[in-house]
Amino acid sequence: MEKRPFGKTGVELPILSLGCQRLVDAEGCSQDQAVAIIERALERGVWYFDTAPVYADGESERRVGLVALSRRTDMWIATKVGETSRDGAMRQLEASLVRLRTDHVEEVRLHNVHSLERLDAMMSKDGALQALVEARDQGMVRFISVSGHTNPQLLVEAIRRFPFDTALCALSVLDHFIFSFAEEFLPFALQKCMGVIGMKVFGDGVLADYWERSLRYSLALPVTSVIVGCSTMDQLNRDIDLAEGFTPMTSTERLAFFQEILPMVTPQHVPWKSKEWACKEWIERREPFGLTRTSCQ
Repeated sequence: MEKRPFGKTGVELPILSLGCQRLVDAEGCSQDQAVAIIERALERGVWYFDTAPVYADGESERRVGLVALSRRTDMWIATKVGETSRDGAMRQLEASLVRLRTDHVEEVRLHNVHSLERLDAMMSKDGALQALVEARDQGMVRFISVSGHTNPQLLVEAIRRFPFDTALCALSVLDHFIFSFAEEFLPFALQKCMGVIGMKVFGDGVLADYWERSLRYSLALPVTSVIVGCSTMDQLNRDIDLAEGFTPMTSTERLAFFQEILPMVTPQHVPWKSKEWACKEWIERREPFGLTRTSCQ
């Protein structure tokens, strides 16, 4: 599989990585299945794993930790903090390390920067970012990251304020048309030599029928890697097969894909573009449209 430099971290990553939010019971994935999927990913050359404490109340992290017990040196683990305060973020990170069965993670992110108010709180004197800096100084974290689903200008502002090592952002073909991280954030991140990971490749399942072209679109962007969420071994193998044989779209193919997808760019299909994304009230509002609690990856 092709590898690309991960910003200034000094490592190269495979272009495909595993998002671990769907490796939980709520997605029909048992603990044994989750462990087998992670181990198969490692066997096939995927070694970047993204998780978070909020994924099924820590279940995702616990399952990654089961593999880390014996394969830790083979794994790059990225997790997140959603608390905005220094003390809250430090407690959250410490609990994550316990679930992950490790004394450190390669990356920790400020999770889901969806408003300027949230960014201000996280980056204030006693905000979450302070906890991450302290954790890095203590060896609990190697690199500090930031993630966003909604407005790319919020991440632009974040990297103006602090020299983040990496970023995770929404880079599906749906995102191309509204608050585009590909158009508005990536150029600034690349100027700063940041490592960038793409997410939302399959648009929370909206793009399931277009999965091959969706993955090819995201892999062709100037990012280091993209994370895909899998809950079955077949899904994992399918995605790795495509990544191993990856060929970018031609200009004609890309334009035709844009024309086909554009009618799908509606509030019901891209709910993560709202700053209310992931809050209880938004989930309850979107469920009447048939959009249930699916992967945030």
